[in-house]
Amino acid sequence: MPSKNFSAIPDAGPPKIPLSDILFEHLAVHHDISSFSCTHEELTDYLAADALKNQDAHVAVTYLAMYEGRCIGYFSLLNDSIIKKDIDPEDDKDWYAYSYYPAIKIARFATDRECEGRGVGRAMLTAIRSIAITVSTYSGCCILTVDAKPDAELFYERFGFHRALKTKKKNTIPMYRRNIF
Repeated sequence: MPSKNFSAIPDAGPPKIPLSDILFEHLAVHHDISSFSCTHEELTDYLAADALKNQDAHVAVTYLAMYEGRCIGYFSLLNDSIIKKDIDPEDDKDWYAYSYYPAIKIARFATDRECEGRGVGRAMLTAIRSIAITVSTYSGCCILTVDAKPDAELFYERFGFHRALKTKKKNTIPMYRRNIF
C-alpha cells in the first residue's frame, strides 16, 4: 500500500465556534475582561482602560463576544456619516439629495488571539449588522463604516466592505459597507 503524504493535506485550522454558542453582552463593570489579549496591543488596552469610560460618556458602546463565560472578542460602535463623494457611484442612490449618508462606525473590533480563525469575527459582524438594522428603525442608518488596520482589509472585503474613494488617513484604511439590510 502506498504511503500517504499528509503534508499535502491543507491544514483545516482551529475548529469554528458555532455562532449559536457565542453570546453578545453589553460591556458592564461586572465583566471580567482581564484574560482578553489581542494581537494588536492597543485594542487590548482600549478594552481594559477606555471602553467603559467611553461608554459612560456616551461616545461609543462596547459589546463583548462571550463563549463559555470568557470574553473572546469585542466591538465598539458609534454614530458616523460618510460623504457621498467617498463611496462608489454604484452604491449611491440617485434620489438621495443629501451630501452625507448616516452610518454606524465600527470604532474597535478585536478577537482574542487564542480564538483567531474560529469564526468570531464573522459572528461579531453578524451581530453588528443586526444592531444596525435595529438602530435603523429608530434613527437613519444605511451604511457601516470602519477604519481598518492594513492587515484587516481583506477580512472586511470578504464581508462586503469597500475602500472609501478618498483616503486621508495613513495608519488605517477607511472602508464602508452599503448594503446592511
